Amino acid sequence: MDRTGKLLALLVMTLSVCMVSSAEARNRHWWHLYGVYGNSDRSGDDDSRRARAADPIEAARARTGGGAFGAVIDQLVRGCLQQAAEFQNWPFDAIAQIVSPDDAQRRALEALRASTTAAAQRLSADCPQDQPASLGARLEAAERTIDTASSTFAAVETPLRELYAALDDEQKARLLRDMTASGSQAQDDDRRAERSERRDRGREHSWAGICERLVAALRGWPIREIERGVRLSEPQRVSFYELVSTSLKAADKLAGACPAETALTPPGRMSQMRARLSAVRKATTAIHPALTRFYEALDQGQKVRFAGIR
Repeated sequence: MDRTGKLLALLVMTLSVCMVSSAEARNRHWWHLYGVYGNSDRSGDDDSRRARAADPIEAARARTGGGAFGAVIDQLVRGCLQQAAEFQNWPFDAIAQIVSPDDAQRRALEALRASTTAAAQRLSADCPQDQPASLGARLEAAERTIDTASSTFAAVETPLRELYAALDDEQKARLLRDMTASGSQAQDDDRRAERSERRDRGREHSWAGICERLVAALRGWPIREIERGVRLSEPQRVSFYELVSTSLKAADKLAGACPAETALTPPGRMSQMRARLSAVRKATTAIHPALTRFYEALDQGQKVRFAGIR
């Protein structure tokens, strides 16, 4: 694939909220971000990892991944910085080549470029930089991530719609044709890279499918394993059942609220992602009080055991 094709593929996957186009690109983004945040000192990263490993809750979570719900929450938080990198790398020069904009369209394209640059800077500054050990604190970090990302998408969506509206039908057709053709091959490459990386790391780094994964996690609390493994008392069991009941209700609402079909246009895709994040935010808001009550009812040893359940 030539350079222009790769850039076009990046735009497709960004607007579809597939946050990183390959394992190699992901590594480049992360090293770039480490430099931005002053974290390029590897010894400092090692110290941070050792400090987290010394925390028994963090250690238990690291061994098992913290369960399905914890994995979805971590995925939400991780995606924030990745989205900042994607905004920074939108292929504006390639778009200009495809649509051959007139003066008015070029101004709209430059306005969009300025908007995505500002969005990348805001996300880089406001995204959570680390993930706390406790599940309640991680949920709060995920909610801050959603709030920040949603408002950032809203700021970018307006100039994106203005640019798209300024294009004539032929320009739109060329843009969608070339994006789709480039994206198809890139997505095949991406799936192969993702499969390889998941074998190595066992983690997903995208907001794509976030609704479906959260619905599955909310419906899939391992009830018997938690009851036995955490050794719940009777009052704690009541709090846990409240959490499970609240989660099931939130899952049903989330399943009905998330857009099921994929939008065809770039503005439509961005609007759709905002709707999906909004639905996820409502679900986390619904379960947050019950989760907090249950988690705070556990003693330290129970919290460690709870973090160690898959």
